Amino acid sequence: MITQAAEWTSPPADEDGFMEWLRTRRDVDPVQEEPGTGAWHIFGYPEAMDALADYSALSNAVTSEALPDSPMALYQNGNLTWLDPPRHGELRALVSKAFTPQYVAGLRPAIEATVGEFLNRIRPKTMVAYVEEFASPIVSTVIARMVGIPDRRQQLFRTWSRDLLALIDARSTSGNAQTVARNTQLIAFYLHEYIGERRREPGEDLVSRLIAAEVDGKSLNDDEIAGLVALLMSTGQAATVTLGNAVICFDQHLDAVARLRAEPALLSSAIDEVIRYRNQTTRVSRRSVRPVSIGGHLIPSGRPVSIWLAAANRDPRKFDDPDTFDLARSPNHHLALGHGIHYCLGASLARAEIETALGRLLAETRQFAVDYEGSRLLDPRAMFGASEISLQIQWR
Repeated sequence: MITQAAEWTSPPADEDGFMEWLRTRRDVDPVQEEPGTGAWHIFGYPEAMDALADYSALSNAVTSEALPDSPMALYQNGNLTWLDPPRHGELRALVSKAFTPQYVAGLRPAIEATVGEFLNRIRPKTMVAYVEEFASPIVSTVIARMVGIPDRRQQLFRTWSRDLLALIDARSTSGNAQTVARNTQLIAFYLHEYIGERRREPGEDLVSRLIAAEVDGKSLNDDEIAGLVALLMSTGQAATVTLGNAVICFDQHLDAVARLRAEPALLSSAIDEVIRYRNQTTRVSRRSVRPVSIGGHLIPSGRPVSIWLAAANRDPRKFDDPDTFDLARSPNHHLALGHGIHYCLGASLARAEIETALGRLLAETRQFAVDYEGSRLLDPRAMFGASEISLQIQWR
């Protein structure tokens, strides 16, 4: 292990160069201080595990004096990803009362119907805007229907979902910050109105379940419920991005997809490998609230800390042949969905969406190919994925 930091360079924006940058930094030292900035970076798997687990030293809380009066204030309340204990535990316990594994399992028929609906829309086409016409509307529609949003309002949620993803695509003209802020204000107004309706007339939807949830005499207020719906929609982009990353992985590994078509039981394992190999959340941020030792380095208090999940998930100390896409990889203890108290609460819902959509796509096509000239890959420094994929399809 080299303990003296090599010359620090900024990560490049192309995928191959970015992955090489992550490999180089991890090989120099899994934990490093960025020269001249005071910022710390974690690149190794065991070091990332330690950092993600130590929520008492590395805070996940985000505060902003401007946020309460901002159009984006919707994301402040109920946002589990921005909270530390004890409030994080209290809020997660309340959400878990409504968002149970049994509840998610009961959504399977609705997920299957939604996938079938959008699959039928693209079936007449041989060239498909895969994200806009298939992946994104499936995820946003499932969430809207789960929340209880009427059909006539679901297009608003689809547009909001599309523009959230476009925010991290510098070439997109549909998702600028002003558009997202305006749509978020509209969504916030509508959600509060809708929550009020559900308080008066409860249904079987998730909002009604969140209203009814109670732990130790505590319940969720309207701002927290609206914020949780916003969190579901924004984090739901991970499922959209994974659906895109899957077709990219399959396009680039034809032997693997041929095996998957022959052995559909490997689909669950293949999804885990997709999110390890093309980790949609490139990194997560923390701030040290006291001195903490990680990987033999003492990180002082008050420092920003970046945990590079994309590097940890390619660490050869944890994964054999980490740069090989192996759809039967087992075990596959990747960190793409987090670790510890901030493990993704919506992971089971996302997996149900992804498995259903990919399973149907594989079963109903002979082959598909990505047209990279017509596609728009995201900047991997923010997220591995694509805001649009032009997909040529040969149907069965």
